[in-house]
Amino acid sequence: MRIGVVDLDTSHPETFHPLLAARGHAVVAVLGGETVVDQAYTESYAAEHGIGTVVTDPSEMVGDIDAAFVHSVNWDHHVERIRPFVAAGLPVHVCKPFAGRAADLAQLESWVDQGARITGGSALRWTAVAQQARSVEANAGYAVTFGHPLDYGIHAYSLIHGAFGPGITSARALDDDGRRSQLRWSDGRSAIVDVQPPGEGYGFFLTLVSPAGVEHLDATGHSLYEPFLDVTCAYLGGEEIGLSFAELIEPELSCLAARASARHGGDWVDLRGDSRISDGDFDGAEFAREYARTRRARLGLVPREN
Repeated sequence: MRIGVVDLDTSHPETFHPLLAARGHAVVAVLGGETVVDQAYTESYAAEHGIGTVVTDPSEMVGDIDAAFVHSVNWDHHVERIRPFVAAGLPVHVCKPFAGRAADLAQLESWVDQGARITGGSALRWTAVAQQARSVEANAGYAVTFGHPLDYGIHAYSLIHGAFGPGITSARALDDDGRRSQLRWSDGRSAIVDVQPPGEGYGFFLTLVSPAGVEHLDATGHSLYEPFLDVTCAYLGGEEIGLSFAELIEPELSCLAARASARHGGDWVDLRGDSRISDGDFDGAEFAREYARTRRARLGLVPREN
């Protein structure tokens, strides 16, 4: 496939580049965006990676690519970044989280219902540890990670989703802000997700309880992106992945439902048909401002005034 990359906000475009090449795909166009990097950085990135086309609008890639990878750290940009590709019938991979607002998730789902091919999210759903966990046949679980409740918390939600499979119906907060939540599946199973504040801690951990006992799994340091891109590229190429888009976005909906629950006294909030879920929306621009400051420093780019 000829791939177009939209937004060089995170480390994922560079990390994915050789993995895509190893799978026979070529990044042929790039849009750097203005959230984190600038045009000079984008031109340098394109030259370094042999990318022949640099654009300033996603629609400019249409006609030159077979699939798009959208890496916007401001998840509020995802719908508009994706729109021209959907209109052109091109498949899209969306970096985690798919979106941070219930209305945006509904828009993506509507497009898929109309025939669009959209995939992505967190790699933790597809990691070998999550697949190993499926064989445990757990009836309860605990997943933990550290960082922002959506940007990094989505990994814990996705890890338990990969372990238990789809079918989450509702979530409730176990604290005042929804960092600790309980999820409920349609078959009666439940799990706790704990997103610890950012600090010294790092990693992706899973504890499973089954009739056979208790098992502790650590997804940290395991190969995350290779199995993820195997699934993603197969789907972008026209294959099925055994999971509907409605099921694929259950981790994002669960995270929003947990936050909404915290604002409604810890009530259970349904992932579907509960208008309160939008009370858990996350502000992508607010997160992106702080992320851009630290990311630019890491890239050696001068700080911005605003």
